[in-house]
Amino acid sequence: MRYVAFLLVITLLVVGSLDADVERITPWLLGINFTLAIFSINFTFFGHQLSKYKAIYSNISKRQWLNIVVLMILPFVPLVCFLIVPEYFGRIALWIMPVLILSAIDNAILTAKYLSPNQFIKENITQNSVSSYLTLLSKDIKKEVSEHQNYLDNRDKIQIPTHAYDYEPTILGTESNDTWDVITVITISSVENNDYPVFRKSIGAVLELVIAFYSFKSESEDGYRIESGIRSIARNRLRTIINRIVDSDKNGIFLQSLSNELCELLANRDILEKPCSSLTRVIASGAVWVGQEMLKSDSVVDPLKVLNTLHRVVELNIYTYGTEDAKDSGNQLDEYNISMYAYDLKDLGVTAINSENFHFAYRCMESLSYLGCNAAKLKSTQTVVAVFESIVQLGRVARNKNIGCFWSRCLIPAESHAEEFIGHILTWLVQDIESSGNFYMKEYAEQAYSRLRGRISS
Repeated sequence: MRYVAFLLVITLLVVGSLDADVERITPWLLGINFTLAIFSINFTFFGHQLSKYKAIYSNISKRQWLNIVVLMILPFVPLVCFLIVPEYFGRIALWIMPVLILSAIDNAILTAKYLSPNQFIKENITQNSVSSYLTLLSKDIKKEVSEHQNYLDNRDKIQIPTHAYDYEPTILGTESNDTWDVITVITISSVENNDYPVFRKSIGAVLELVIAFYSFKSESEDGYRIESGIRSIARNRLRTIINRIVDSDKNGIFLQSLSNELCELLANRDILEKPCSSLTRVIASGAVWVGQEMLKSDSVVDPLKVLNTLHRVVELNIYTYGTEDAKDSGNQLDEYNISMYAYDLKDLGVTAINSENFHFAYRCMESLSYLGCNAAKLKSTQTVVAVFESIVQLGRVARNKNIGCFWSRCLIPAESHAEEFIGHILTWLVQDIESSGNFYMKEYAEQAYSRLRGRISS
C-alpha cells in the first residue's frame, strides 16, 4: 500500500509540474531535500543509540544501506542536472522529494523493527526457524563427533578412562547470527531495563528453545551422540541465562517470574507425566537453583511455588507408579529415580536454613513428611529412603546451627520436629507389623532415628 501511494504521488507531481513554474521554489526544494536526507540518517543512528536493545542490532541490513545511499546521492542529482538540462533543474528537485521521503520512512521503520525484541522473538523463535538452526548446529556437532570417535578408535593403543568415552561439544552455537546469543542478550537487557513484558516473552522463547533442543532427533549413525551434544548446549545455555539473571536482578522480582515460568512448564501434562526424563530434570534443577538463589538473596517472596510444584510432580507420579498398570509398563527404573525430587526438596531446605529463613525450611521438612507418608503407603521404598535421608540432613543442619524451633513461640527444637515428621511416616510403615515386632523398612527407620540423634546403629 505504501508503494502504491508513492507511485501515485510521483505521477501527480510529474504531471502537475510540467506546466508549472517551479523555478521560484527551487532553492526551497533543494533545502528540503538535503534536510530530509541529513535528518533521516541522523535519526536512524540516534534511534539506535537510544534504544534499550541496541545490542541485538549487530549490523546494518542491505535494505538500510540502499536507503542511506539513496538519501546521500539523490539530493545532489538536481545539481548535476543543472549542468546538463537546466530547464528541468527545479522539476527534478521536486520529483525526487517523494523518493527521499519514502526512503526516510522506510529507514525509520526498519530501524524500529530490527531494534524490537518482540519482533525478533516473533520471527526467529518459530518451528521452521528453530528447525533450520538445529540442522546447522547438528552439522557442526557431527564433525566433532567424528573427531571424538577417531580418538576412541585408538583405545587399543592408549588407555582411555571411562569418563572420556562421553562426548561433550566444544561449541555453544553457530558462528554467526546465533539464536541463543541474541535471546540471551534480550533476556539480560530486559532485566537491566526493568522491562517485565519483554522479559516474560524472552523467557518463554528460551524455554521453547530448550524443549526444541531436547526433542531433536538425529537420523545419523552416531545420532545419539549428536542428540547428547544438542542437549548439552541447551542445558549449558539455560544455566548461563539463569546465572546472568541472578547477577542482574537486584530486587528478586525477575527471579520470581522465572521460577513461575519454570513451574508452569513443569506442570505441563506432557512434562509432568515424564518426571525422570532429561528435559523434566533440567527444568526441575533449574527451578531448584532459582529457588535457592531467591533464598540467598533475601527475595521479597519465598520460592513456595517451586516447593509445591516439585512436591506435586513427585506425589502424582509415585501414585501412578504404584498402580499395577504402571508396574507392567517398564517404568521400574523411573519408580526408583523419582526419589531424586526428595533430594531437591532437601537442597531447598538446607539453603533456607543457611540463609536463616527458618519458616521456609520448616515448610520443606513438612513437604518431605507428606511425601514420605504417601510413599510409605504406596510401598515406594526408594522414595521413603530419600525422604528419611533428607529429613535427617535438615534436622542435623538445624541442630548444628542451634536455631531452636522454626516458630519463636515453640519450645521444641527443630531436630525434634524432624523426629516428629519421621514418626508420621513410621505410622504408615507399621501398618503390617508382625508379631515379632518386624515391619516394613524397620531397619531404615531405626537408622534414620540413629543418624538424626547423632548415634551409629549397631
